[in-house]
Amino acid sequence: MNHKTVAWGSVIISFLTIAFFLARIWCDGYTFWSPMPIKYDITGQIGDFIGGVIGTLISAVGFYYLYLTFSEQKTSFQRERLESNFFDLIKLHRENVSELEFDGRKLVEDDDSLHIGKSKFIGKSVFKVFFNQIIICKTELQPIFRNPQIYIKEYEEQMLKHPYIIKNKIDIYQLARIDICYNIIFYGLSAEGVLILKHIFKDKYKDKMIDYTIQYLRLKPAYDKSIFKKWAMIPHQSTRAKRRQAVEEIYRWRETRCLDGSFSNIAENYHNKFVKYYGGHQFRFGHYFRHLFQTVKFINNQQNISYQTKYNYIKTLRAQLSTYEQAIIFFNSLSSLGRAWEINPEIDLTLTKFQAHDFELITKYNLIKNISGELLYGLNFKKFFPLVEYESDNIIKKRPEYK
Repeated sequence: MNHKTVAWGSVIISFLTIAFFLARIWCDGYTFWSPMPIKYDITGQIGDFIGGVIGTLISAVGFYYLYLTFSEQKTSFQRERLESNFFDLIKLHRENVSELEFDGRKLVEDDDSLHIGKSKFIGKSVFKVFFNQIIICKTELQPIFRNPQIYIKEYEEQMLKHPYIIKNKIDIYQLARIDICYNIIFYGLSAEGVLILKHIFKDKYKDKMIDYTIQYLRLKPAYDKSIFKKWAMIPHQSTRAKRRQAVEEIYRWRETRCLDGSFSNIAENYHNKFVKYYGGHQFRFGHYFRHLFQTVKFINNQQNISYQTKYNYIKTLRAQLSTYEQAIIFFNSLSSLGRAWEINPEIDLTLTKFQAHDFELITKYNLIKNISGELLYGLNFKKFFPLVEYESDNIIKKRPEYK
């Protein structure tokens, strides 16, 4: 029942009540239009009776509208506070992005379509650096990833039974490749980064495969031209066995300074004093992702606003994200670091009206809506989040009802 109905109902009831008592008085033989003098002692009692009934009704309606006024003021105050907090979070998001920097002026990588570029990147352009390194890493590890034996058996079985994996028919081996590449790019291959990576990958992926992957990628320098020339010779070996042998001879030379293999020209003087190409981005992007996730979660967990209102807020946030940012969010959400976005959502049991899909934030708010095309360097990204309404889609998707 809306407020207008209550107001009209009160007026009608008041008139009907007055009409009823006037009719009853007339039936008792008393009229106000009689030529007889008005007996004020009687009419006064009638007036008191009608005034008491109608006055009480009007007072009740008045209290009702007073309550509505206070309630609307409270709702308005809560909405203003929510909007103030939200736009403060957006301001912090912009500041986080503006502080990003990457200096690529001394890089010695090959001049191909994915090279980072010998310039200084500031702000949103750093996301392109992050994205390109993920794709470069994925390409360099392709020969290793051809072997399907990636998972430890127990973890593989666990992944195959995962509800989200089953529902969306996700290729868990492709998911593993994304997870490995993303974590390597995020944490980097410094001594500390290697320890973190081995801890993350423990009990998930086979140790020998991870050890060789890390050894191989740690040989790529960022700035040393002489070492880079040697590194470039490794992936051009004709077989996987020869590439592995070349890597082994480099590490053996570092330990023994002996040259006793077929790749002495590569192994000799392949020192370990250079800056790693995969230096990591945790110090750049760690707080960025934490803040972005908490911002979306803050709006999502509001119980006093509609889904459409929430969507409009997050749409405003999404408008701040470049295409490369959305691509990085895509990779982050599939890695073990960011699966709280959707694959393993953080379900708040205190939000009793919410269902499980209300915590799947990527799909619920179309956070990667603006990634264009069908493939992301050979990766069919739409298979991982099939219910996102991508701007390149021309079909209407049947999505759940969200709170």
